[in-house]
Amino acid sequence: MSERTESSPPAPDSPAPDNQAPGSSARVSPAPDTPAAHVQAPGTPYHRLATLRPEWARPWRPVLTVFVALVAYTVFASLLLVGSVTVLSLLPGTDPDLGKNLGDPTSPLDVFFQLAFAILALPAALLGVRIGGWRPTELLWSVAARFRWDLLRVRGPVTILVLAVVAAVPLLTGDLRPVADVPAGQLVAVVALILVLAPLQAVGEELAFRGLGQQAIGTWLRSPVWAILIPVPLALIGRGYSGEALLNAAVLGLCAGFLAWKTGGLELPILLHLAVEGTTSIAAAFGGPVNPEGPISLIAVLGVTVALARETEIRERVGKLRGIERPAGEGPPRAARF
Repeated sequence: MSERTESSPPAPDSPAPDNQAPGSSARVSPAPDTPAAHVQAPGTPYHRLATLRPEWARPWRPVLTVFVALVAYTVFASLLLVGSVTVLSLLPGTDPDLGKNLGDPTSPLDVFFQLAFAILALPAALLGVRIGGWRPTELLWSVAARFRWDLLRVRGPVTILVLAVVAAVPLLTGDLRPVADVPAGQLVAVVALILVLAPLQAVGEELAFRGLGQQAIGTWLRSPVWAILIPVPLALIGRGYSGEALLNAAVLGLCAGFLAWKTGGLELPILLHLAVEGTTSIAAAFGGPVNPEGPISLIAVLGVTVALARETEIRERVGKLRGIERPAGEGPPRAARF
């Protein structure tokens, strides 16, 4: 009896997808190394870093952040003022009334207090972000959550040299303010104070207006234009500048805000601020303008800003309408805690 082998019937053809014609080959998903698989999610620009976590981006957080910073600054300024008046009243031959003439660029005491009151914005801004914003302060520095010292290695000396020459133009042309004879030791003390304290002044003011200010506004508004524009008039309140100096200060604020967005951090805004204000303060001790003013200073600030922004675009390969961003894959840093 012969053994009969039964063969299974052939399996029916699988139905074609809805968007595929019968008989055509199936659509293949892109391989992991194809361009379609390498589309990156958009990153987070500097002014939007407070939105990395939902709890940081609640609408009331910027208000609380600014409030805590203002309270901290008021406390620090009061302590500095009361302590200084107390010390000066105990020293023989000194006048404890600081409000009579706090604006002499050749007075070490006046220069110290002008710089010191600006430096107090540094701890105030850090406390505002840590306590009011309840987020890590590292994000105030840059999208990398750190201070990027490498950005200053070449740009720092060149920028300071260019703007120092601009600040020295009135001294070279003889366009000086009338100043009384100042002892050489007093001028040395003024210059030493500026060299030591002016960098901290630049850090404090940029942390307050370009760091805390931009990120507070960026919590509500997505466009960087508002984060650049709104802090400028706030920074000019109570300055008492002339019209020409006020214009230069506004342009400096706009350029610093633009660089913060373009470069993704405060390193170059701090550098620009220091190069303008520091060199002007030193020149003022020798008879130059007390504040940056005039078309030469204005053009120099704009030119340096354009050069720094263009160099950033070339080095980082970012477009003219984009700034350096925090990559989406990095995510937010650790949550703030004491």
